Amino acid sequence: MRKIVAILIISFCSSAFCWAQDYSFSNHNIVPFSLNPAMAGNANAFRLGLNYRRQWPDLGNHYHTVRASYDQNIFKQMSSIGVAYSYDNMGGGIYQTNEFGLVYSHAFRLQEEVFVRLGLQVALFANYLNWNNLTFEDQYDPRTGQIIGGSIESFEANSRMFPDFSAGGCFVIENKFSIGVSVCHIAEPNNGFDKLENNTLSRKFVAHANYTFDMERDRGLFSRQGFLSEKYFFANTSYQQQSDFKLAQVGAGVALSPIIVGGSLKNDLGEVFTISGMLGFNYQGLQLYYIHDVYTASQKKGLWSFEIALIYIWEPEEKPYTCPVVYW
Repeated sequence: MRKIVAILIISFCSSAFCWAQDYSFSNHNIVPFSLNPAMAGNANAFRLGLNYRRQWPDLGNHYHTVRASYDQNIFKQMSSIGVAYSYDNMGGGIYQTNEFGLVYSHAFRLQEEVFVRLGLQVALFANYLNWNNLTFEDQYDPRTGQIIGGSIESFEANSRMFPDFSAGGCFVIENKFSIGVSVCHIAEPNNGFDKLENNTLSRKFVAHANYTFDMERDRGLFSRQGFLSEKYFFANTSYQQQSDFKLAQVGAGVALSPIIVGGSLKNDLGEVFTISGMLGFNYQGLQLYYIHDVYTASQKKGLWSFEIALIYIWEPEEKPYTCPVVYW
């Protein structure tokens, strides 16, 4: 068992340092502007977001991800600003990333209820490696199965800081449809702890779309322009590609205030297939979600994840203009 654990840890660290990949939540629509900086301000209000994900909780080397965000509209300039902090703890604290992001987006009105949004994110990464908690191959005694002594492996440093840039755009038909694309890690910064090796944080390409059908508006019960009723159907899809990693997602659900329910399917265009279920509540601008992931490729204990999302939205009494909005 110890040999297996050691090999798994070594394999994880090799992949994390040489082919670095981003964390991933189940559905980007309840993680504000996480995949596309152009979506900052898309709530048409002042918004606070807190997201937590725990992956494979029954395994010893836990994976935790936390993201806190704030965004708001600057109505007179038809623009929005946002800030976000993300913390990713991998392998029980062996590898930790901290991302501090500042986002600006601008909305261009093409015609009534039709917009194009453009956004830019500037971020600072601060990553840490707790290499004292690593077990390397030369520490394994094949005769006894014990972990012995120290390792000859070493790193130049246990921390690294670097800037990062992302950009995106989105076409929006308000409260009905949106489609967008973004490019993250445009400069592909060096993410490693050894200057002699190229540990690139690979460029990530994202495409996403969202459709919303207001079940009250078409029946004439809710017709105010720029608003969505408390009963609506939604469907969304996204695709991410970062180096050799690919992830396709499609989801749908319904909101019958105060309850929101939905589900989604995710696949890496290979063997990893995930089913997610979501239950949410909405009360006076406060939204609470619970998301549960099940990995169908394996029935082994521990291969599931869960997320908790808390979003608070405060809408100003008077809005100088109508801004595009999309929902989960």
